[in-house]
Amino acid sequence: MTPHGKYLLLATSGPEPAAQDRRLLALAERMGVSAKTIALGENGSLARQLLDQFAPASLCLAMSADTLAAINRDAGSGAGLESLLDGPLAQLLVYGCTSAVHHQRALLPLAAGAISGIKTLDGQIKRFALPRTAAHFSGVLAGLGFSGAYEEPAFTFALRREASDTDAILTADDRPVFVHFKRRATGVFLIAGALPDIGKTLHRKRGVEHYYSSLVPPIVFLRSCFGDSCWQGPPSTARLIIDDPGLTARYGFLDYRVLERSMNLHSYGTSIAFIPWNGWRTTRKNAARLLGADPNLSICIHGCDHTDREFEAQDPHLLDTLAGLAMRRMEAQHKRAGACFEPVMVFPQGRFSAAAIQALRANRYLAAVNTTVFPMDHGPDDITIGDLLLPAVTRYNGFPIFMRHYSRHLFDLAFDLYLGKPALLVEHHQFFRKGCAPIEAVVAELHKLAPTLTWPSLTYQLTRSCRERSLPNGSTEVQFFTRSFVLKGREAGSGRFLLRKAEPDSDIVLQVSVDGVPVPYSIDNGFLALDVHAEPGQSRHIEIADREQVRPPASSLGVAYKTRVLFRRGLSEFRDNTLARNQRVLLAARKIAGVLKGTRNG
Repeated sequence: MTPHGKYLLLATSGPEPAAQDRRLLALAERMGVSAKTIALGENGSLARQLLDQFAPASLCLAMSADTLAAINRDAGSGAGLESLLDGPLAQLLVYGCTSAVHHQRALLPLAAGAISGIKTLDGQIKRFALPRTAAHFSGVLAGLGFSGAYEEPAFTFALRREASDTDAILTADDRPVFVHFKRRATGVFLIAGALPDIGKTLHRKRGVEHYYSSLVPPIVFLRSCFGDSCWQGPPSTARLIIDDPGLTARYGFLDYRVLERSMNLHSYGTSIAFIPWNGWRTTRKNAARLLGADPNLSICIHGCDHTDREFEAQDPHLLDTLAGLAMRRMEAQHKRAGACFEPVMVFPQGRFSAAAIQALRANRYLAAVNTTVFPMDHGPDDITIGDLLLPAVTRYNGFPIFMRHYSRHLFDLAFDLYLGKPALLVEHHQFFRKGCAPIEAVVAELHKLAPTLTWPSLTYQLTRSCRERSLPNGSTEVQFFTRSFVLKGREAGSGRFLLRKAEPDSDIVLQVSVDGVPVPYSIDNGFLALDVHAEPGQSRHIEIADREQVRPPASSLGVAYKTRVLFRRGLSEFRDNTLARNQRVLLAARKIAGVLKGTRNG
């Protein structure tokens, strides 16, 4: 594997790319790889076409098993492919391999003893796994696995026992579905079964995790072969987020003193998703003891009153009131008690509407971090598989929503790290029933996967979250996601950066500044763009300021509403601090809470 060479991906097919070819091209584009199609037999043999057009560079060639079979039927083109294996062809990918006779006839000579055939996999697949033996391809994913099932028929390769130099990169119930071997000077990758359609729409109950089995092979192939030409993320970071606790010595099963010792001993950081309603109860003494003593601990914003479905509302007046009130409460707590906070929203129970995202942007939040990126009122074609390959979803008003996962979902966290996203974990106080040992075990696993992993604050991570790739002219293209962004100059390269951010509404942005100085920018085709120069190691601070919007009049929450909130918050704390220690009493209390609403964790 040569990860940093200059390669050109070629998807070959008939006169027009077939469905599988188009899927690969779409995924390559999303991963930042420039791709060119070349139709089989346009100008003679395949080898002649490639050598005529791309002789100066090493080539990375991709084709479907159908295309390989077509080449196999043409003696001239077949000979051409053989000559390429000794020539400029560095990597070859064959995808869509099935047990069909014409596929096996084409693949077995190419494999030259590495595989003995392809079998149809019958029955439900229990587990997919990425063996550690192929860690040089799969990186942080090596040694992990996930459950899932193919929507399409599943196929596996039969490996010859004597083919010890064949790497099984992904297996289904211990049978390889994605393999690599050397054929002369060429590294050959084979993928069994269909490639994913990254334009496929998702919904809350069926997210990207249902497509890992088809996503992982082509993504690993692209990352392995194209290196810096692919979109890359910043250095790996992570953060634990604990929902609901107030700033007291102990909340439910969470003991801040135990957490502080654990964080310092095991090198991780935590953000408390703090309910703004509780701000009036925070003392300066507690704020100083909890937030001032340990740089690993910080707080962000968790709803406003944490009532049932408060940010799922459709009323823009109410949502603007809640988003603004939450921010003002946190600012008042900071001024009174000295409790610094991060302008990041975690929605209670993960529930929000598309209009709530607009309210967050209007009130100058930095981002949302949530257990789902789907608004409760999302449309049937809103979010696709491709959207969830990005660090943040910006489909709604250009505002970033970052995904977080429960700590038991280790593969989800590793997949985020592999794609260059921050690994954001979520738990509640009940997780600490037996102290910090469970989270320490998860932290240890993450550090094994990514030894250089750091755990800075949410603000630090999100304002540096981006995708970047090297361009042929020596400059670097960077796609960022938050209104405030910190760019750091590379040690190598021209120092010129082309920055882009999704901005679907060009009328919103008033000004873009770099280190406080307004700079020219453009907005075209839904993206804001500007050029920035940064010396090696230099940090440049980019800030996007919105125009003052016509704000809806603030909604009056009323005395009755405030009284219900007071009762609900008291009941929630009584549940967490007292009833949680008796499971039978807690179950009864939850039934009561279900009637009263608004006391669920989240």
